[in-house]
Formats: sequence, structure tokens, C-alpha cells
Amino acid sequence: MNEYDFARLHDKEFEALCTSLLSAKLGVHFERFKPGRDNGVDGRYFAPSGREWIIQAKHWVTTPLPQLISHLKKVEAAKVAKLNPERYLLVLSHPLSRADKEKICAIFNSSASCQVEVFGREDLNQWLATHKDIELNFFKLWINSAGVLYGLLNNAICGRSRAMMDDIVDKSKIYVRTPNVEAAAAILEQLGTVIITGQAGIGKTTLAEQLILDYVSKGFQLACISENIGEAEQAYHPEQPQVFYFDDFLGKNYLEALSGHEGSQIVTFIKRITRHKTFKKFILTSRSTILNQGRILNDAFENHHIDRNEMEIKLSSLSRLDKAHILYNHIWHSELSPDHIEELHENKRYRDIIEHGNFNPRIIQFITDPQRLDKVPHLEYWAYINDMLENPEKIWEHPFDSQLDDYGRLLVALVAFGKSNVSEVELAQIYARAIALPAHASMTGKRDFHVAIRHLSNSLLNRQIIRNRVSFETFNPSLNDFLIHRYAKQPLALETILKCIRAEAVVGLVINMTHDKHINETTATQLLKSLFAHEEALNFEESNSEYIARLCLELSGRTSNLENFERIKVAIPAIMSKRLPAAYSSCLKLLIVAARAETICLERLTEVLSELNLNAANETELQLLGEAFNLLELHGHSDASESFVESIQEMMMDSLDIRIDDSDIFTHGHDLILAQRTFNTLIAEKLLEWGVQSDQAMISEITNGYDLEGRMEAYFTVEDEEEYIPQQRSQASMELADIDDLFQRDR
Repeated sequence: MNEYDFARLHDKEFEALCTSLLSAKLGVHFERFKPGRDNGVDGRYFAPSGREWIIQAKHWVTTPLPQLISHLKKVEAAKVAKLNPERYLLVLSHPLSRADKEKICAIFNSSASCQVEVFGREDLNQWLATHKDIELNFFKLWINSAGVLYGLLNNAICGRSRAMMDDIVDKSKIYVRTPNVEAAAAILEQLGTVIITGQAGIGKTTLAEQLILDYVSKGFQLACISENIGEAEQAYHPEQPQVFYFDDFLGKNYLEALSGHEGSQIVTFIKRITRHKTFKKFILTSRSTILNQGRILNDAFENHHIDRNEMEIKLSSLSRLDKAHILYNHIWHSELSPDHIEELHENKRYRDIIEHGNFNPRIIQFITDPQRLDKVPHLEYWAYINDMLENPEKIWEHPFDSQLDDYGRLLVALVAFGKSNVSEVELAQIYARAIALPAHASMTGKRDFHVAIRHLSNSLLNRQIIRNRVSFETFNPSLNDFLIHRYAKQPLALETILKCIRAEAVVGLVINMTHDKHINETTATQLLKSLFAHEEALNFEESNSEYIARLCLELSGRTSNLENFERIKVAIPAIMSKRLPAAYSSCLKLLIVAARAETICLERLTEVLSELNLNAANETELQLLGEAFNLLELHGHSDASESFVESIQEMMMDSLDIRIDDSDIFTHGHDLILAQRTFNTLIAEKLLEWGVQSDQAMISEITNGYDLEGRMEAYFTVEDEEEYIPQQRSQASMELADIDDLFQRDR
């Protein structure tokens, strides 16, 4: 018989265990209730007499028994007297002597007339010995027992797998079993292989480890694959149940996958697993949302007639309730002082942690680690948590400073400060420019781009493949925050990195850093001036037009009129020498400024504007286009303005369904005449926003043949979608209530 102390269970799990065991022992079904204030009731059964049998479970693992008994006398006895059940069953995780039980029974017997029974740790272990099915359901109990642990580690068939199994067992107490576990297990049972994909930090590895734990506990051997699928072939045993685990299989082996050989080997191994899926399982993870990691790899799946989508489970995000369980588990097992824990409960601060954009299990582990809080008094704990979430420097400081070389740190900064989801091709170009700068001549480490990027993809960068486009982003928003704080103190280093990126995103970064007071206005102005001077020194070769225009516009309010004039005078020819980019609002603003200052050829401006596709323009661009064409008309270029009006009119006719909102049209209910008038007014207002003066004839032409009556009928028809919004709000409200219930305490 195993002797458990139940410390690996948190209080809600202990309540579930007690209810299950007493239901089995007494042969009745005790109801359980969701977490929350229970008023002394963790389980309830209505006896044939119509009266209640009540279970109350107390799992106060860090509280001395005398203190717990005092609480029972002061608080729980009165609850029992008020409830007046027929039978009261109190279960404690403490070991109890005969005298302890008699003392506790006496407390309740003095104030209640019901039958009182008290059970302790020894009783629970005895019941578990005769109810193995219940013991099996609570894997956190048995997973760390000596006999089971020995068996699990023996089932890891090499040193690396054994070390991983040891780590999995150690972390199992804080696992949160989400619906993804059951979904992935179902795929494994059906197909033998599951590929777990999703963004970085979402829990792919944790999900894989829970699956491994389930199968190894059933007698499967663990084979951990590190480098290539050939390791799995070498470890394959024809008759032994085995679970093979290949973590981040594409991130680590992308170059091999492109060769075709590795991709074909993986697919061949999957087919082999499928033939023996009853006693062979294959678990793979990939940081890519979609497994389009390379054309040849996809061809391998297709050529071998394997539907990858059938075996893929995509993790998109953690629900707030999942995050709540993660936080709760970490707090329970953290050994934080009661005063520190109280800081998390005050004003329901745990909600702020759960809903923070930088929420990540790594940060949660950090802020609940008592060893890191030796010098953090409980009154400063909440400020400490906020600092970690808003500026998690200490989370990233070690991996950034100690685990990366100079080239690795440079690459991470280039990704963090550039545009989001930078393509691999563009990043390679930016990196080449960066290492060519004299300021980076003394750097040391692995200089090769592909070598450096493969190392980073396993740690601080997330690699994504969508429709054969490889792109990179930082592992977590908190890493960006860390780098902003770091480089704000090193303006020269920041300037050098931004010069390499040469994209509009860096202008936004400088403005945001100024707004958030990471840098002052003087530093920001100097950065922007240096960035423009750098492009000018390059004669604007390969310069991004929108980037150049945005620099000019941001500097216009920071420098003298003469400087602005000289800057615009050299920027405009560079911008107009090429076709405007897909997003061109800054270019358009600058062209209008130049036209008003008469530093631009209006005929050439007309040519540039005529090349634009109005249907692809956003609202800001349409308003600026209207302003530009009106300016041209004022200077005698009426043909261009007339052409613009015709194009706008045509575009409006084609997009009435999306340009004008239903809720604005049908404010008068089912009155079609009023709806038509409102519709016409809204169209005229929208055209005016775009600089187009309309008349009744134009409005009539735009709306001619438009089925407004049919649109009204569809709007007032009760659709499922109309009911969805309040339902969604209700679900969000219910989720918050469930979170509060989870964190509810009985003392």
C-alpha cells in the first residue's frame, strides 16, 4: 500500500479525491460543487430520510494540527450546527491519532446533534488501497511514489529520456489538464501520431509532457528524439510499447527538412507507427502555426498519402480560466508566505495577472518562487509583480546576456525593434547590413545567419511558416519590453540597430518610447535626425518611401522651418522616383505638404496619384487622396479631380454593404422611407470625408438598384449572430465568476 501525504494535490483536488473515495466507500453518490465559498459543504448526499450527509475536506498542509483544531472549534462547529445534517463526514489530510479524532468529534458533538465522523491521512491511504481506479485518476498522487517513479524512469530507454522523465514527474504537480489533453489523446489513440502546433509559450511542450506521462504510466517506454528521426529508428523495439517524442521537430531540423531526406524519413516513420498504433505512439511539437515548413516536407506528406491535418492539434490560446488554474497551481505549490499570498487576493489582484498581456507560465513561475522573494517584503510584493509583468527584465536578463553571443543578441534586437513577423529573407538582409557596420566590427560569436537563427529559434525567437513564407517574431511581448528598457539606456547602440532595420516601424518605436518616457524628446529628435541622415548618406538607395516620409513628418514639428524645407527638398525626389508602396499615408501627407509649399511638380504628382488603386485604399488614405485632388483642382488640374470623383463614386457603388453600417441606417425601426433618407445622408457624409462634394443626382446614381428593403429585412430578422454578443458577454462574466470561485478561500 502506498503512503501518500497528499501534498502534491491542491485543496480543490483534495476535495475531489475525498468525495470520490467516500462515494465509493459508502456506496452512495455525493454531489460536488464548483470551487467557491462552500459554507462547510464540499460534498452532499440526500439520504432516504430526506436529510443531508455532508462531506467537509480540510487540506491545510502547512498548518499545525492544533491550529487546525482551533479553527474547527471557532468556525466550522457553528456551520455544522446551522446546517444540521444527518451525518457529517470530516476528512483531513493530517495524520490523526485516536485521541485526535476523539478531540475533534467532541468539538462538533458539543454544538450539533448529528452523527460526526472524522477521517485522517491513514484512512485515505487505506481506502485508496482498495479503490485503485480512483487512485489511478489522481496521477499527481502516485506519480512521485518510489515504486512508480522507479518504473517510469526505467521506461525511459536512454539517459536523455530518463532525465526528461525525471523533469516531467517533477513538474507534474503544477500541470493543468485542459480539454486539449483529451483531444490530443484521442488523436493518438486513433492514428498513433499527434503533431502539436501553436505559437510560442502557449503550452505545446506541457501538453506533450502530459501525454507522455499518461502513456509511460501505462507501461510505454519513452524515447526522446533530439536531432533527427534516425534516433527513433535506432530505439525502435518491435515488441515493446513505446512513445516517441520529437520536440520542435521542424524548428531544429528545418534545413534537413528542406533537403527532402528528413521529411521523407519522418513520414515513413509515421506510417510505421500507424501500422502498430496500439502499442506505438509518436508525439511531435512544432512552433509553427501551420506545418508549411518547407515545400519538400509537405510534398512528402502528400506523396505518402498522409493527411497531416487529421493528426494535427493547434493550440491557439489559453482561456482565462486555464490561466487562472496555472496561477493557482503555482501559488499553491510555491510555499509563499501567507502574507505574500494575501497580496494576490487583495482586491482580486489575481485577475490583473491573468488578464495581463505578458502572462506566461515562465513569468508566473518567477513571481511565485519564494527563493527570489527573500528580499521582497509582502507589502512590496504587488509592486514587484507589476514590475515583472510590465518590465520583466529579470526574466529575460539571464538568457539574453548569458546564453547568447554578440550576434545572437543583435539578431534578437533586430527582430524586436523591426516590423512584426519579419520575413526570413528580409531579416537576413537586415542582419547583413548590421554586421557590416563598423560599430559591430568587434563582435564575437557565431556570425553565420543560419547558424545563429537556428539557435535562437529554440529560445528567444518564434519561427512561423504561413503559405511557405518563413517569418520571425520575439518569443513573448515581455521580451520586447525588456529590450526597450535595456536599449533606452544605450541610445547610441539603439541608433545603430535602427539604422540597420530601415523600416517605418522604427519611427513608431521611437515615438512610443518617447510617449512612455523611456527616452526624452531630445534623444528622440536626435535619433530621428540620425536615421534620416543615414538614408540621405546612402542616396536613398533601396530606401522605403513610407519610412522616409514618416521621418520627415515626425521631424517637422521638432526642427526649424529651414531644416524641414531642406529635408523635404531632398526626400521628395527619392519618394517620387518610384511607385508608392502598398501603404502610403505618410507619403501622401508629405506630398501634400510639398505641393502647398510649391516644391513639387504638380504634373508629376498627378501621374503618381493616377497610378494608385483606390479600392485598396484605407479610410485615412482616401481622406488624404481627396485632399490631394482638391489641391490639384485649386491649381487648375480639374481633369485629375474629376477622374478621382468618378472613381470614388464607382467604388462607393461597389461597397455600400461595407461602407455604411446597418445600425446607423435603421435607427427608425421598420420605416423604409426614413431608412432611405438616412442612408442617403450617410453616403453624402462619407463622400465628404473623402473630399467629394455630392448632390442628389450623384447619390441617386450610387443607390440606384440597391436593395435597401432586403437589407432591412435581413437586419431585423432574428439571427443567431444577434444573440451571440450578449451570450459572449455572459460567458465572459461566468468565466470571471469561476475564476473568483477558484481563488475563494475558506479562511
